[in-house]
Amino acid sequence: MKLEDFYVCEEFGFMLPDPLRTLPDYFGQWNYLAENLTSLILQKQLREEVDKMPVLDHNKLKGYRQLRLAHLQLSMISSAYIWQEGDKGVPKVLPECVAVPWYKVSEKIDIKPVVCHPDMVLCNWTLLEPHKPRTLENLRCLYTFPGGMDSNWFFMVTARMEFDFAPAPKYIIDAIKASDTEDTEALIQNLILIKQVILHMKETLKNMHELVSAGVFYDTLRPFLSGWGGEGSPFPEGLIYEGISEEPIQMSGGSAAQSSTLQCLDAAFGVQHETSIQKFLLKMRDHMPSAHKKFIETISEKSSIRSYVQKSDDKGLKQCFNQVLEAMIDFRSYHLQVVTKYVVIMSNRQTRNQDYESLSKKGTGGTSLLPFLKSIRQSTTEKLVEQGN
Repeated sequence: MKLEDFYVCEEFGFMLPDPLRTLPDYFGQWNYLAENLTSLILQKQLREEVDKMPVLDHNKLKGYRQLRLAHLQLSMISSAYIWQEGDKGVPKVLPECVAVPWYKVSEKIDIKPVVCHPDMVLCNWTLLEPHKPRTLENLRCLYTFPGGMDSNWFFMVTARMEFDFAPAPKYIIDAIKASDTEDTEALIQNLILIKQVILHMKETLKNMHELVSAGVFYDTLRPFLSGWGGEGSPFPEGLIYEGISEEPIQMSGGSAAQSSTLQCLDAAFGVQHETSIQKFLLKMRDHMPSAHKKFIETISEKSSIRSYVQKSDDKGLKQCFNQVLEAMIDFRSYHLQVVTKYVVIMSNRQTRNQDYESLSKKGTGGTSLLPFLKSIRQSTTEKLVEQGN
């Protein structure tokens, strides 16, 4: 296995290296709407601007980086068009001028036509000072939804966790090789490195509290990360993409489960979740770039790490393996705390934003959050191995 075969690298991990900031002049209207998205939403003018726009030829986009930027821009423009007036005023039809190019670009890069993690995090970053490290303070979104610095910080904390994870795919591949060749020492070394990566991710996640207000996240930003269709949705049948389909199409919105990071760890260490949870996680893989999805599938097929550890008599190896899983469990527990603060508690307020009542306690990907996250944590716990006396 080679990382480059899956568009993964040790420096950037699953992040798109050095994303483009603007598209060529032909797509100037897309650039304008993306750059002015927040002010147009707040002034309730975004829909009016979109409705005046012609259908631009997506075939004029050249290369993967332009396609990824176009997908990001059109995803944000479309989400803003749908949710600008709250969930009581959602249109049932997305106009052809965004629906057709968005859908066609999505087909070309095999990413769903809906706001998703590959858009908002993996290719939506830049550096304030290009020659300085990718610290949280130096990271900025290319484009963002309403919410000011809170919104930017939310996405950049998530991006920083992706950068934290970047060395892990190589450690995982090396750990698989070590278990295949029964090289216990090399396996232990890589397990220690993977554990450190997970600990770094948790430390980064702690920064979420620094600049993201729960109120701003829940009331202002979160609605724009939602998909369309399903129980409780203001349009349960989905959204009609004009010029693509006369029937509505359902799409799950953005979700942390669309990140390849923890799904990759689950695949490496044989963590299988309860049937309905596993089904949802597999569905979320369809929102990932196809090469990243293939990487997780390949890891799952090839990894014999857990079975090798189980058969081993080496107590140090078993302890090391369990420490990695314990780090994963700890990360998932902390993520539960974050979700409780930013979603569950906020949804129980008497004074929450009534414009988006239908979102309630569900994740933007469409799941009931606390039972989902607790189940994932429990199934990780069940994969700890017996260490003996």
